[in-house]
Amino acid sequence: MASKRKLYIQSAVALGLFLAAIFVTGGVIGYLSASDEDVLANPVALAIIGVFAVISMVIAMWISLKWMRSIDEAAQEAHKWAWFWGGSSGMAVGGVFVILASLPQAAAINIPAWYSERSDPAAYAATGAFAMLTLMLIGYGVAWAWWWLGRR
Repeated sequence: MASKRKLYIQSAVALGLFLAAIFVTGGVIGYLSASDEDVLANPVALAIIGVFAVISMVIAMWISLKWMRSIDEAAQEAHKWAWFWGGSSGMAVGGVFVILASLPQAAAINIPAWYSERSDPAAYAATGAFAMLTLMLIGYGVAWAWWWLGRR
């Protein structure tokens, strides 16, 4: 019970740090945008957002590690199995679209980027990465449910 309580406290601290990072990042970007209309082109803003992204991912990985260590062996195995089979299957589905996108006929398809109607290569790369991750997470969810239903 003490380890669960410690996990809750550590998670609350991590969430607090994350919220503080959001607040500080928003405040700095807001301050910069007051003096510069195109704040996202500012290298300082890019560095701040980059640091925020790194901090966010470190906190998320730390919480995930703590959570994975706190669940029992069966639940750990279910998540590992689901991520391998479901994530790999979702990535295979996305891989079909990547292969099809490399064909000359794909030039006739105009898919808008999901990021502010941008049409630069970075926006398309981010859109593709988000779509691939979504397919992997859908596969993970299906495989996780399959694993647990098969053992009930």
